[in-house]
Amino acid sequence: MSEELLQRDLKNPPKFGRWDFYNIGATTVKALKEYGIIRNVNYGNEEKKKVDALLVQKKNVIAVIEYKKPSEFKTTAQKNKAIKQEIEVARKLKAHIFIATDTKETIWINVLTGNRIKDESNKELKVNFDTKDEKLPNLFEKIIISINETNDQIKPKELVNPTDLARNIWQDIWVASGESPTNALYTFVELFIFKYLSDLGVLKGNFNFYSLFNSFNENSDDEVLGIYAKSIRPQIKKLFPESLIDKTTIINGSVFINHEGLADNRFSLLFKKVLTKFYDYGKLEYVDYDFKSKLFESFLKESISVKNLGQFFTPLKVVRAVVEMAKDDIKEGIKICDPACGVGKFLLEAVKKHDNFYEIKQGKLYPKIEIIGFDKGFEGKGEEQKTIIMAKANMLIYFSDLLKENPTITTEFAGLFNDSFKLKTNSVLGTLAEPFENEYDLILTNPPYVTIGSSSLKEEIKKSGSLTNHFKINAPGVEGLFFEWIIRSMKTGGKAFVIAPDGIFDRGDQKHLRQFILDECFIDAVISLPKNTFFTTNKPTYILILTKKQKKTEKQSAPVFTYLVSEIGESRDVYRFDIEQNDLIEATEYFNLFKGNKTGFAKIINNKRCKLLDFSYFENNTNKDWTINKNWTQEELLELGIVQKIEEISCKDFSDLLEDMSVALREYKKDFSQVLLNDEATTKTKLYKLSTLFDFPSIKGLTKTFIQNNTGTIPVYGGRQEEIPIGYIADNLENVKYFENCLGWNREGSVGYVFYHKHKFTTNDHHRPLLIKDEYQNVIDPNYIKITLQELLFQQGFTWSKTASKEKVQELEIEIPIDDNGNISLEAQKKIAERAQKIEEIKQRLQEKSNYLINVKIND
Repeated sequence: MSEELLQRDLKNPPKFGRWDFYNIGATTVKALKEYGIIRNVNYGNEEKKKVDALLVQKKNVIAVIEYKKPSEFKTTAQKNKAIKQEIEVARKLKAHIFIATDTKETIWINVLTGNRIKDESNKELKVNFDTKDEKLPNLFEKIIISINETNDQIKPKELVNPTDLARNIWQDIWVASGESPTNALYTFVELFIFKYLSDLGVLKGNFNFYSLFNSFNENSDDEVLGIYAKSIRPQIKKLFPESLIDKTTIINGSVFINHEGLADNRFSLLFKKVLTKFYDYGKLEYVDYDFKSKLFESFLKESISVKNLGQFFTPLKVVRAVVEMAKDDIKEGIKICDPACGVGKFLLEAVKKHDNFYEIKQGKLYPKIEIIGFDKGFEGKGEEQKTIIMAKANMLIYFSDLLKENPTITTEFAGLFNDSFKLKTNSVLGTLAEPFENEYDLILTNPPYVTIGSSSLKEEIKKSGSLTNHFKINAPGVEGLFFEWIIRSMKTGGKAFVIAPDGIFDRGDQKHLRQFILDECFIDAVISLPKNTFFTTNKPTYILILTKKQKKTEKQSAPVFTYLVSEIGESRDVYRFDIEQNDLIEATEYFNLFKGNKTGFAKIINNKRCKLLDFSYFENNTNKDWTINKNWTQEELLELGIVQKIEEISCKDFSDLLEDMSVALREYKKDFSQVLLNDEATTKTKLYKLSTLFDFPSIKGLTKTFIQNNTGTIPVYGGRQEEIPIGYIADNLENVKYFENCLGWNREGSVGYVFYHKHKFTTNDHHRPLLIKDEYQNVIDPNYIKITLQELLFQQGFTWSKTASKEKVQELEIEIPIDDNGNISLEAQKKIAERAQKIEEIKQRLQEKSNYLINVKIND
C-alpha cells in the first residue's frame, strides 16, 4: 500500500460537485486500484505511472489532473510534453477529461481524441482549474455530455426565441379578457415567469408548470386556476420574497387573479388555452439573449398601449449605444443609478455580463457592483407598482443562467432584485423626494421631460422645507428637477449619460440650469438624436455626457465631442422595423476614441457628422442656447439628412396643388376600380415548401476589399432595402459565382426584402440567390414569389439578430395558386402579381404627392 495513501483519510474524500476529489499528490495507478479508489482491472504498463489528482464517481474516473510547477509549464514544448506523458494514463483509466495545470493556466484535453477542449464559441477552453470555484462542477457537466470520439467542443445551448409565442399569447389574453393591452402584457409576463422558473428547475414538484398542466386531466378548468392562485403564486412569492419597503416582487396579477389574490373563474378557459400554448412550445430553459433584452420593447412596437407604456421605454438601440459609451466606467466597486428606471434596461444592459459582477460562494450572492433604479410608476391606484415589478421580472430573465446554476438560493436573488429596483410612491415627487449628495459613480438615465404638472411638484418641494435647499435652480419642467437631482447625486469624478430634451439646450428659461451644469460639470459630449427616436414624442433629443468636477473652480480645457445622428437603426414610426443605417454605432466608436485621446482626436477625425467644439461655445451661449446643429452649415445638414430642403410656393400655387391632388385621387380611384374588376372572386391555393420549388445555392461572400480590387460592371448586392448594388466587379472572375434572371432575399441587413434580378449579378453574404428548379421553370412566376415571399419573411419576424438564414428560409411554406385540377396556375400568379404591383404604384404616387404638400412652405 502506498505510504502516501496510508497517511491520508480517503474514505471520506472532499466533494467536487457530484464527484469525489482525490488530491493524492503522486500515487501509482496500482496503489489506487489496491486501495479501491478506481476499478480493479488490469491497467497494463500504466499501473506504474503516478497520478496527482482524480475526479471519481463510484470508482469510475471522470478526470485525471496533472499538476506542474510554473517553471515546467512555460513553453509550448513543455505543455505538450506534460500532455503526452500522462494522457495514456487517462485513457487506460477511461477518463473523459485530462487536465494539466500549474494553478495559473490550465489545458483541458478530450481523452478520447487527444485534442484540446473548446468552449461553446469553438475557442480553446481557457478556464483555470480551481476546486474552490463553485462554477466548475457545472462546466464539467457540460463537457461530459458534449465531448465524444468525434467532438471536442462544448455543445452550444439550444437557444429559443419565443417572441412569436409572446405576441400570440398576449393577443389571446387581450382579446378574450377585454382588459387593457397593458394588463394583458403584465399577465403574459407573470405566466412566462411561471413557465421559465419551472424549466430552470426552480419550481419543483406540485409547484412546477408541468404538474399543474397535467392536473387538467383530473380537475376542472376552474379548479386548476384555483390551484395556481392559492398554491403556486404564493410559492413563487415565498421563493422570491417581496421588498419589505415597497412590497413588490417579481409577479403581479392582472387578468387571471383578482385584487384579493383569488382566481377569477371567468377566465379559467382562457387560462387553460394559454398554458396549452406554453406547453406545446416546449422548454424555455435557454432563452435567446435577444428575446430577454427585447421582451417589453417588442410589445411596444406592436403599438400596445404606447400612451401608457411609452414613457418607460428607451429604444434598446439607444440604450446599448449609451452603455457602450459608458463601458470603461462600468467596473467592480461602483454604484450605478437610474433615477427613472422604467423596466430597468439601462442598468440591466450595463451588467448583462453578470458573471463578472456577481459571485456566488457557499450559497451567498455577493455583488461586486451596485445598481439602483428608482421609479414612480403609473399614476392611479394599484397601477404604480407595475413598472418596478416588470423591472424585477426583467432582471430575473437577464440573470436566468446564474439562477439556473443556483436554483436553491432564490431568496438571495430576490434580495438582489429588491435592492436593485425600488418603488417611490410615498410622495408625488417620486424619486425627487429623496435627494442624494455625492452618492453615485455613474448615472445612466432617460428622465421624464414634461412641463405640465411640474408646478405641483415645485409646490410639494416648498412644503417639504428641506428639499428647497436641494432644488435651488428653479429650472422649469420635470426634466430640470431631475437634472439637478442627477448632478447633485453624482460623486466628484463621476459620470452621467443622460437623454435630454431639446428644451434643456434651446429654451431661454433654462439658462440657470445650463449655468448650473457648467458650474458643476465638464461637458464631455452632446450627441443629437433625430425626431421620433422615442415612442411617445417627436421632440429632438440629445445624449448629454457629463463628468462631475472635483472642484467648482476647475475650468474645462478639453473640447466637447458632438455628433449628429440621422438614423438609429430602426424606422422611427409605429412599426419600428430594423433598418440598415445606424449612425449610433459610429457615434459610439468615435466617442470611445475621443475620450481616450481628447487632444489628438482632432487629427484623426474624418466624419461630417462629428465635430469637436471648443468649450467656449457652451460658455458663451449659456444665456442663449446650446443647440449644436448651428455648427453645421445648411448644406451640410441637407447632405446628412438632418434637415430636408423646403420649397417655397405662393398661396395660389398651393391652391392649385390641392386641386391637382383632387384630380389625382379621382384617377387613382379609377385605376383601382379596374384592379377590382380584374380581381378573381376566389383563388385556390396550395402550400409548397420553398425547398421543393427552389434551389438554394451556396455563395462565396465577397468582401469590400475584394470588390474594390476587382472593379467592373457586374453588380454586387448586399442586404440593402432597395435594389442598389454595394459595388461592381469584373465578369468571369475565378471562384466567383454569378447569377442571372433569378430571385434573391436579404439574409441580413434590411432582413426579409426580396428582389427579382433580371440581369447578371453576384452577392455578398447578406443577400442570397433563389433559383427556380428546372421542373418548375414554366409554372412559377418570379414576380408573384417576390411579393408573397417578402410578406412571408416579414411575418416571420426576422431581424439582424434573427437572420433569415438559408436553413430557415428553405423550410418555410408558401401559398401558390392552383387550378381546378390541383395544378400550379401560372395565370393566377401573374394576375395577383400585376394587381399587387398596380396597388403599390398607386400608393407610391399618392405618397409622393402627399409628402410634397406637407413639406412645402407657403409664402403669402
